[in-house]
Amino acid sequence: MLGICYSVDMFTTYIELLREYVAFKSISTDLAFKNDMEKTVDWLTFVFTNYGFKVESWKTECANPVVYARYEVSPKAETVLVYGHYDVQPAEKEDGWTDEPFKLAVRKGKLFARGVVDNKGQNLIHIVTVGELIKQDKLKYNVIFMIEGNEETSNPEMTKLVLQKKNKLQTDYIIISDGEIIGKTPTIEASLRGGFNMTVQVQTAPSNLHSGIFGGTIPNSANELSKVLAGLFDKNNKITVPGFYDGVPVISPTTKKILRSIKTDKEIMKLAGVKALTPEKGLDHFTQTGLRPTLQVTGIKTGYIGEGYANIVPANAEARINVRCVGKQNPEKVFQKIADHIKKQLPAYVKTTITRTECSDPVVVDVESKSAKEVRGLLKKAYGIEPIVHYVGGGIPIVSDYKKTLGKDTLLISLGNDDCNMHGIDENFTVDLVKKGLKFSELFFSK
Repeated sequence: MLGICYSVDMFTTYIELLREYVAFKSISTDLAFKNDMEKTVDWLTFVFTNYGFKVESWKTECANPVVYARYEVSPKAETVLVYGHYDVQPAEKEDGWTDEPFKLAVRKGKLFARGVVDNKGQNLIHIVTVGELIKQDKLKYNVIFMIEGNEETSNPEMTKLVLQKKNKLQTDYIIISDGEIIGKTPTIEASLRGGFNMTVQVQTAPSNLHSGIFGGTIPNSANELSKVLAGLFDKNNKITVPGFYDGVPVISPTTKKILRSIKTDKEIMKLAGVKALTPEKGLDHFTQTGLRPTLQVTGIKTGYIGEGYANIVPANAEARINVRCVGKQNPEKVFQKIADHIKKQLPAYVKTTITRTECSDPVVVDVESKSAKEVRGLLKKAYGIEPIVHYVGGGIPIVSDYKKTLGKDTLLISLGNDDCNMHGIDENFTVDLVKKGLKFSELFFSK
């Protein structure tokens, strides 16, 4: 591995700004934190302005503002658009965090805080690098930053906003750093899954009823919904919904072999803290999560789970489901197939309501393009290791919006460590990878 000598001043600047950035409780899923969202926008505006950017705050009907910052080196220079988000998942010390989640902590070579990887810490790498290069008169590109505040809520207004602001987003390259590398090996990402969230509500009676008087003769909403949810999977962990796999591409044996070699099952289980992996029969972790669709029950609400016991037959039950699509699957059609299947499986005496969020399309990126190859070379120089191509299980809806509206592929260059515990307790960013990320960003943006 190459020895990397990094500017102490730039890293120090990064840490000082990160300490301020993560202190904002910019939780987009809860309106109680609207004030913190506004403070974060003001802070970003100040930072960008201080570096010489022209800054706008784009307000939408329902979502939090989008911070748009632009710096022009020359009308003749190429332009790079950097996307990120300033909103974060909820976090409380009582959840099990070692330290206060909104106060930066440093332990054993890692930085800890909510948002330190997802996504404040990663977008700040590019903000600091570009800002410092401006001060040194070494910036190669015109640069646009688009930092939004509703990524964690699957911003329903972003598609419309990108279309409305198309002229201000014209660019030669798009970069997003919002994920994890594999171990210590840098990655360039070749695909993202699309998808949607859906809610299934069932009702079996006007209200909860006494389990002694009625239990055993009237339908139980918890039982009815549970049976249907369990039936969505067969013994090989495939989805049983007819037509669910329409449009899913065939995976070549060569691709399977490459993906299987990245990490062993034992390494994946250790990373996740589980005792088993349950992919479809014959598939490994990276093939399953990167190139196959999935349906995950993310929450079930029914009956009574407070203190003590309520001896009832629950009248209402609700399930939240996350669906991720790949290849040429059409998310809207996939939703309809799932909804029709669930309704068909539920008895006629069960009242059923099924809704969904906005859909996002799967994305495939050309990792053999000239710009992608250049990025791979810079990653190798920064990390000292040949990068690998990674098919990603997650999704970033705006990538497909950029493709449709701007006609550009996005360079998906994740910088976080794969044990960062994104969305979990003690979210963290390895200091060594922060420095390598800064080095890559400097190599990319400098003359």
